[in-house]
Amino acid sequence: GEFLTSYTPYQPELAQGTLQAIFEFQTFMCQLTAMEVSNASMYDGSTALTEAVLMGARVSQRNRLLVASAVHPEYRAVVATTIRQQGLTLDLIGYREDGRIDAGRLEAAMGNDVAAIVVQSPNFFGNLEPLKELSELAQQHGALLIVAVVEALSFGIVSPPGDAGADIVCGEAQSL
Repeated sequence: GEFLTSYTPYQPELAQGTLQAIFEFQTFMCQLTAMEVSNASMYDGSTALTEAVLMGARVSQRNRLLVASAVHPEYRAVVATTIRQQGLTLDLIGYREDGRIDAGRLEAAMGNDVAAIVVQSPNFFGNLEPLKELSELAQQHGALLIVAVVEALSFGIVSPPGDAGADIVCGEAQSL
């Protein structure tokens, strides 16, 4: 019943069901990701990651992004296309033999111009990234940790990124 609105002759009441649904979605996303706030404007993961990266650059006032190669290639392509004209640079960080980000390469690439470290967890290979360690590294250098999640239902068995100190979490909602 809370998702239905009885007819009334003025506009605010017409939108109440939609507003209630968005509020419920955002509440559940906060609970799933262990983050304090949620947006509901993006539906697919590639555009959500792109918006997260742009937000991270604006918040940090920096222009270089360190993106794990184990982020979905289509997500990386959308991000690269979008930031090309934004004055931002994207540096790919390779992965180790076990399919997780190479922390040594990542640490060597860190600098005062790095806006964010961008990872996907579980990543493209299905491996969990060491989010707590990545969060600590980002904080040491004044950067943000952005985590993309392709399958929100993974939080049924995987600790949410907010618990590991992620600054921005974005993801794919199509499976929901």
